[in-house]
Amino acid sequence: MEKESNLAVIEFKSIAKGLYVTDAMLKVADVRLVLASSLCPGKYLTIVEGETSAIDSSLKTADEIGGMHVYSSEVLNAINPKVIDAISGKMGEHSLETIAIIESMQIASLISSADDVSDAVPIEFVDFRLARGCGVNSFYIFAGEYSSVEEGALRAVQILKEKGALLAYRVIAGPDREIFRRIKTSLCRC
Repeated sequence: MEKESNLAVIEFKSIAKGLYVTDAMLKVADVRLVLASSLCPGKYLTIVEGETSAIDSSLKTADEIGGMHVYSSEVLNAINPKVIDAISGKMGEHSLETIAIIESMQIASLISSADDVSDAVPIEFVDFRLARGCGVNSFYIFAGEYSSVEEGALRAVQILKEKGALLAYRVIAGPDREIFRRIKTSLCRC
């Protein structure tokens, strides 16, 4: 298994300020850009990964330069590479025996729940969308054997409920192939 990594997740209230601060974050610390994207409605999301000191330095820069334009910022430690790949749009191979969808409005909490699930049970991500193309809601979909998906969904639900961040979840056993085809065609990066 690849080495787990640390993430800094920063949401900005302004697209222009978010892009400007993201550039500064990358110049001040040895971090890798995982995701930088405008969000609905009119926000900007930046996720960087790196060693603890680099993440702390980039987050400090974001808070200092971003100022009142920083909507939220959080450091997530020891994140499973499978989660980072999914956020980046690289999904694993998966079966269609069972899928689960987990939905939240809190991006960092959603990522934390996905990390817990991927560490605990054998699943593969099918989609991982962070407030793009669906208003302010974020979600991920994962697939695997029924027992693994059910356990993973319950773990995610528990984590998100404890943080007051769960919007909805569903487990679908034996999803119709048309459902999966529609999921694949909706994998836009809008």
